[in-house]
Amino acid sequence: MSAFLVLCCAPRLTSDTMPFTMCFLLRYTPLHGLQLGGLPYVAVFLVVCLTMPTRIAAQAPPDVIVNEIMYAPQPSQNEYIELYNRSDADVDLSELSYANGYREFAPVADSSVVLQAGGYAVLVRTPSQFEAAFPDVPYLAPDGFRALRNSGDTMVLRYDETAIDEVTYTPSWSTRDDAALERVEPNAPSQARFNWQSATASAGGTPGSQNSVFTPDSIPPEPLFAQVDADAQRITLTFTEPLNPASLASASFTGPERAPVSIEQEDASTVRLFYTETLRAETLTVRGIRDWQGNTTEATLPLSYAPQQGDLVVTEIMYRPLSDDFDDRPNQPEYFEVVNPTERWISLQGLFTTNRPRDTGEADTLDLGIGTEHVAPSGGYAVVYAEPNPDNDAAPATLDRAFPTQDLSAAADPTVVAVPRSRLGLRVQPDRLRLHRADGIPIATVDYTPDWHASGVQDTRGLSLERISLTAPAANAMNWTSSAHPEGGTPGFPNSVGPPPAEVSTARVSADPSPFAPEVDQATRIQYALPFPPDWVQLRIFDAHGRPVRTVEETVLSGPEGEVLWDGRNDAGRIVRIGIYVVLMEAQNWAEGTSTQHRTTVVVARPL
Repeated sequence: MSAFLVLCCAPRLTSDTMPFTMCFLLRYTPLHGLQLGGLPYVAVFLVVCLTMPTRIAAQAPPDVIVNEIMYAPQPSQNEYIELYNRSDADVDLSELSYANGYREFAPVADSSVVLQAGGYAVLVRTPSQFEAAFPDVPYLAPDGFRALRNSGDTMVLRYDETAIDEVTYTPSWSTRDDAALERVEPNAPSQARFNWQSATASAGGTPGSQNSVFTPDSIPPEPLFAQVDADAQRITLTFTEPLNPASLASASFTGPERAPVSIEQEDASTVRLFYTETLRAETLTVRGIRDWQGNTTEATLPLSYAPQQGDLVVTEIMYRPLSDDFDDRPNQPEYFEVVNPTERWISLQGLFTTNRPRDTGEADTLDLGIGTEHVAPSGGYAVVYAEPNPDNDAAPATLDRAFPTQDLSAAADPTVVAVPRSRLGLRVQPDRLRLHRADGIPIATVDYTPDWHASGVQDTRGLSLERISLTAPAANAMNWTSSAHPEGGTPGFPNSVGPPPAEVSTARVSADPSPFAPEVDQATRIQYALPFPPDWVQLRIFDAHGRPVRTVEETVLSGPEGEVLWDGRNDAGRIVRIGIYVVLMEAQNWAEGTSTQHRTTVVVARPL
């Protein structure tokens, strides 16, 4: 006779260990005593018993969130908190507890109450007042409702001992008195300021139903602008909406030769990309970045670089605008205009202006306060003007009123920046407009004077100074004159004066236009191209008899190509007679011991 005994044991388990029970079959006989059962028996019991769990895996906490908070109602006792089940499973609310900032937890429900998937539950402080305000909304009135502080508080929702949601609000989150704070996007972070807004519903809240500020979003986050910092090793990238940090990866950003070595999210909609090498790319492509609704973006945008010296050229200055309220003409603002002659976009952020030093040696430096979104596109214009009402969004822009026939919205890539009047301060007397960065790097400088206006203009009020040539020196008085536009200036548009853009000539020296009338064309452009960088250059004008008329340029130049202007006047400042004139250009390079001499002709005419 034999008997069988089953011996089972369960090893100690960790949270990530599969539960199992190990069993052995023992056989007892009078002859052999207690023995391990035969192999067939053992195999059968091991197969069966290894599949028998000894412990049930821990259940995941329910996905219930705080969705709406009425913390400062009228009457004051009508506080409520709305919960939302954003999961696909029903939840028993009796398993949840809640607390305010004091963290004295109390049950959400004293007995079993099922919150269905996608459903809402409203916890109220004073049932009678809540019923009066929202008569058709079901609610729960837990014992000892934790009052919410108007000065700011924390709402904590807990399952067992695990916090499943927490919101810390402040009055600064609210933009409407007596309105509940509503969650904008259920999947976005609870503690994010951008994810809460004051209810727009007329009742001040939407307890028990979808929030009034929730808007289904199917549009991916779009990058607004990408600015390269001054060291050219960092990119600050701003999007149209908050981003899900889980979607940020180096491989999402291409365009520069190498991917960023690290990414830092500055705020909800701004990221910084860090590189180990100097950036030179013109564009940045963004792929795979998601918002909190799961919309994914793919876009390419130009990189905007911090300006270097010469990256911006001052082309127009309105320093004496019309400001008479009784002349039946719209008042004008002060402004200056720049153009970007480079092949890449230039950022206008962080620019300063400094005027001419006074007798004491001091000069005023003004922070223009230009934000990151302002850039000058390649070949495009930017206008910085003084707006008397910078904080009144409803007031028509002063620049638009002053130049009604020039539609800035239709101009080609203009950037218009309004700054408070105190940040510009262009003087009526001779002054300096020095544009520079915060670190002192100069971008462009013009020492202007009222004498630069056209000689025949008696009243310069309401007339801007316009630059004739972008490449001719800014300090050359012949390169500036009065605007010929009927409205007194051309902000955001090509200037009204000067010869048309000259085509690049293959000749060493060329003049265009020719013939030209000084009274109409203002000046002729004398372009040159040298076989070497000169240390010294001299450009002189001779009449048909070989007599010197004008020394136009005698200076040290930095490059082998350029242009100067001749306004048709002699050294005494008088307009020369009509006829043919010879342009003689001489240049030397002292280090190499080389020199060159070139000639061309230009015809001076009179208007018919």
